[in-house]
Amino acid sequence: MSLLDPAKLLAMLRDPNVESAQIAEAAGVPREEAGRAARLLMTLARAKAEEVATLPTPLAAAVLHAAADAGRVDLVTAMAARDEKELAKEAKRQLHRLKLRGVTVPEAPPPAPALTPPPEPPPAAYGSTVDGHGERAVWLPRNVPGRGLEVAQAVCSDQRGLVELHLGLVGRKEWRAFVKGLLERGATMGVAELAWVEALGRIAAARALNEASGQRVPDGADQWLGQLGTPPPLPDPAAALPPLDAETERAALEASAALHDLPLLRGWLGEEPYLREVAAALDEVEKSTLALDAAQKRERRRAVVREAVDRYYTPERRARLAGRLVEVAAWFARTGLLDRSAQAAAVARALVAGTPPGQVPFASRLIEKAFRIDGGAV
Repeated sequence: MSLLDPAKLLAMLRDPNVESAQIAEAAGVPREEAGRAARLLMTLARAKAEEVATLPTPLAAAVLHAAADAGRVDLVTAMAARDEKELAKEAKRQLHRLKLRGVTVPEAPPPAPALTPPPEPPPAAYGSTVDGHGERAVWLPRNVPGRGLEVAQAVCSDQRGLVELHLGLVGRKEWRAFVKGLLERGATMGVAELAWVEALGRIAAARALNEASGQRVPDGADQWLGQLGTPPPLPDPAAALPPLDAETERAALEASAALHDLPLLRGWLGEEPYLREVAAALDEVEKSTLALDAAQKRERRRAVVREAVDRYYTPERRARLAGRLVEVAAWFARTGLLDRSAQAAAVARALVAGTPPGQVPFASRLIEKAFRIDGGAV
């Protein structure tokens, strides 16, 4: 917009014979603004840049002209640094006029850098606790500016490594609906919110197992992980489990078979190839040509299963099952199920200590519940 000549408008503002209505009409501004500019000129020695900037542009330019004439270099310099382009341009013109008159004009400060908002923190991640096969699911979202959320869905195994990795873009509303359903449906999987770096750490830790296990790495997994950086080491789940006194530990171990009744652990069984071997041995008892009555046959079947329990717990299987139970115990503790947490932790410690499996109810039932004798569990 072209401004009315500031010097001419300034003369009108200072002329007592010119009405504010005439000034307003000449400048194309409200009459009250013309009056405010005239009053500001009377206190020009104390005027502030904020006051000048709130005037309509033609009036502000006239006041700037007066400030330059009055030697208010500070006021003109401050106006030259403002964001209002027309006013800043006029203020710079006045500063140039002052320089031509020999007035020392300070260099204008560089414009303040544009404020950039801090990066938006990633949404919460989610994951299930480990299942009876040593697998867990992890959902890791991250912000994609202008596109929504990229959600990684991973399946991690404590033996095979990173088994699956699927990436997809979703809207935030869609993600919130998914999380709501996940938490409602995921109780039997032990789904809970995870710290973002912990979720990434679980996926990265699983990926580190693939070479040793021979499991094929999902397509694009290494490139995707490389973009996210190296996460810190995973916390030790055992650190979340308080120690128990001897009597509480004994009681927790004795009650541990009840863990199999929980939805989270109901599907836990011994390894399938081993169970098939036990089933074949039980079939041999049924087909035996020995003259056994029903009670003797039932006792023989029970003996087969008891022997199978003792043979199952090799050092490797003990360590693997103990590690999984520590994870489950930590999840129980996180969700407030402290009695269940104590039971799972007690079983883990007993397995590591080499306690005979017949003295660990959870361990015995892991095998026994796969078989039924005379219509009932072993």
